[in-house]
Amino acid sequence: MNRSLTTIFLFSTLALAAGCQTGCTGGKGEGVSALDGVLINEIAAHDQTMDAATCVELLNSSSRDIDISGAGLYLTDRYFDGKCIYTAPQGTVLAPGARLLLSTSDETLVTGIASDEDFTLKLALKASGKAIDEFSPVKAFGKVCTQTARGSYQRIPDGAPEWRNLTYSSPGRENSVFDLDGTRRNGLWTWSSHISGLAANDYAELKALKAKGIDHIILNYAAFNQSARKSTVAFIEAAESLGLTVHAWIQCFHNSGGWINPIDDENARFKDDVFEGIVANAKSYIEDYGVKGIHLDYIRFGGTAQKHNINAEVNSVEAVTRCCREIRELCDSYSEGLVTSAAMMPDETASGTYYGQNRARMGEYIHIFMPMIYRYSYGYSDEGCRKKADEFSVNGAECWAGTTTYRGNDSGVSPMDAAGVLKDCEVYKGTKASGIVLFRCGLGEIPNLSDFTLE
Repeated sequence: MNRSLTTIFLFSTLALAAGCQTGCTGGKGEGVSALDGVLINEIAAHDQTMDAATCVELLNSSSRDIDISGAGLYLTDRYFDGKCIYTAPQGTVLAPGARLLLSTSDETLVTGIASDEDFTLKLALKASGKAIDEFSPVKAFGKVCTQTARGSYQRIPDGAPEWRNLTYSSPGRENSVFDLDGTRRNGLWTWSSHISGLAANDYAELKALKAKGIDHIILNYAAFNQSARKSTVAFIEAAESLGLTVHAWIQCFHNSGGWINPIDDENARFKDDVFEGIVANAKSYIEDYGVKGIHLDYIRFGGTAQKHNINAEVNSVEAVTRCCREIRELCDSYSEGLVTSAAMMPDETASGTYYGQNRARMGEYIHIFMPMIYRYSYGYSDEGCRKKADEFSVNGAECWAGTTTYRGNDSGVSPMDAAGVLKDCEVYKGTKASGIVLFRCGLGEIPNLSDFTLE
């Protein structure tokens, strides 16, 4: 149990307005005093999770300074009956819109809170006094609603009576359900080996990427190995705090041993365990790491799709489409704005025959196609690049054109400077592409895309 001792962090916000896993959209907050204006705004109750802190965020939702000196948080659960787990020191004043973040990680909270059972957290001047505000998952959701490892109970929007239990948290930041439209559509494919460099010197390189207009990090699956868990969680939390969205990059039908055939040709059926494994990985990346996107790579056959077309029901296109559908169903089940994307082969003629990629079918389930329009690998002209981008705005799916930060191909590359990469990005202006995704981090210079638009 993480029932340990806790420095005060005040986070100011300029605006107050603008979770549960499936089936846990909350009801009205209990005991909220509009007169006082101080609310329990977010709770990450992770005492049952080994590597996650319990955090509580208080918010001054009023338009005046409020002195909360002496106010306390009182916890009632299976262990405690109104135990004071925090008392505001004298002189603690919250400005309008200010947030006070309390955590077991810095010992501002003297005990953790477990979300796998009911509890009541009360904000009051004393344990026996009237609550300024209080929260109970059973009162809010009608049942115990266990949090994921990176999730939290949140008022949506800030200060509202409605609670959600989301798979991601927003400590010290505005509470909101993720909306892709609130981001710039510029992404960067990133390997796990890049994390240490991006994290160095207080995430200086990651901050520089954000300043250059990169809002999306496509993070390779190797970063989600158990051995890298601590550094990956810290990286994702840092990225989110800077306003970058992290997508977990999954290799669907390929691993270190080579291509994976998801069809049992001899018995004319799909290999259910292959699909179950992909979905299980995606579920872990969402619930254990808090990513907001699932990116499907190797969502295809390795040029042999035509060899696995057994019948009308069991064939390569149906296998690829099934994987897309099951990942979309998983993401939609959370009702949290989670997005699906897919790295796509750019050759339309060969896509179905050799790779099993039917774009119209996939577009029913994929939010963003990221075609690998690697002009220096395939010899595309400017017009050829634009034509490819236009082909991938299919059946509701967006197209983010994939372009390299280098010249050459797999047998030899020459990193490009920022001006050269930017010139290649500008090729897609006026096409149906709505975004750019660069391959890759650590190779070539990232241009300033902060004011870049394809319109």
